[in-house]
Amino acid sequence: MAEKTSLFEERKKRYQAAMNLEKPDRVPIRLNFSGEFITKVAGYTFQETYYDWQKNNDATRKMLEKISDLEMVIGGANLWWAALHDAVGAKYLRFAGRDLDAETMFQYVEEPYMLPEDYDDFIENPTEWIATTYLPRIHTELAEPGSYRATAGLIKGAFGLAQQLGSGAEAMASYQRDFGVVPTITGISKAPFDTLADTLRGLSGIMLDLYQRPEKVKKALEVLVPHNIFYGMATAQGDTDFPVFMPLHRGAYPFMKMEQWVEFYWPSLKQVVEGLWSNGKRTMFYAENIWTPYLEKIAELPEKSIIFHVDQTDMEKAHQVLGGRFCLSGNVPNSLLAFGKPEEVKEYVKRLLDKYARDGGFILDAGAVILDDAKEENIRALIEAGLEYGVY
Repeated sequence: MAEKTSLFEERKKRYQAAMNLEKPDRVPIRLNFSGEFITKVAGYTFQETYYDWQKNNDATRKMLEKISDLEMVIGGANLWWAALHDAVGAKYLRFAGRDLDAETMFQYVEEPYMLPEDYDDFIENPTEWIATTYLPRIHTELAEPGSYRATAGLIKGAFGLAQQLGSGAEAMASYQRDFGVVPTITGISKAPFDTLADTLRGLSGIMLDLYQRPEKVKKALEVLVPHNIFYGMATAQGDTDFPVFMPLHRGAYPFMKMEQWVEFYWPSLKQVVEGLWSNGKRTMFYAENIWTPYLEKIAELPEKSIIFHVDQTDMEKAHQVLGGRFCLSGNVPNSLLAFGKPEEVKEYVKRLLDKYARDGGFILDAGAVILDDAKEENIRALIEAGLEYGVY
């Protein structure tokens, strides 16, 4: 126990030093695995970890036993407990074992679940609109608010979510105790534009809105700013040692023209990051795909307020514009982890660290969430290269 506690503190200190632009003893290694990758390594089917929450948590334990020297994990394998979504009749998700075969990744069914005529009610009182209109619209069990069936559905959903969160917290505590791993993140938030564009208006809906009702979009984004700050702090349970996770979905280039990004995406995102930082909470700015055209705008954020995660963004330019102001992370191509050879992974990691990690403020990671097509031997090669070449 004492040995694992010491290992936890050592890794936490290393992680925090990098986030604060310092040089720890070596570059920390943070790998953001998908539940499907963890499931594959553990030897379960996707259906088993989606539906059996004990196996979901156990899958991460099996991975930690199988792949040594992992320093950080988010928690159990999947974010999704399919049984919980079944309990409320979710229309927007398809799962292995229910709609798909046992080894198929979950699917999100994108529709404009929020209609153009809903904007005024949403802006007036988003919480009331979600409770009375949105939730009944996307869940069959909640379709008739106030009915016995809907009331039972709300109870099932609330109880199930409490079970999931409690079980996840216990699992994370056990990983820390038994393996000395530290949390990658605590809490989650989103860019307000992504909140509106993901599960509310959908991509097709929001893109039409930018032309047909731009002022409604802006007002809705304003309403979402305080909510997303609060949500980030609430889901982190007030923790400020670790960053909040912010997956950035619709902001990557070239979803929008530069002028649209500056007008619609950036102002509310900037406010959320600044609001979190004013509460002492750093943001993991998880910039999947390409963000190169936006680097100068991102540099406006308060120093050290984010970890800028590099996927396909120009690494050289990210280092020039953001390096020394924010911790950088990522950039090992997912395609390399899926289709490359271990020696190619090691060579890439060595070049990456030699060029961009020498001054500190760097975290080694894949460019994006590691899916089940990644090879175990390539993950081990990444870790081995980080341990060998990442020493200061």
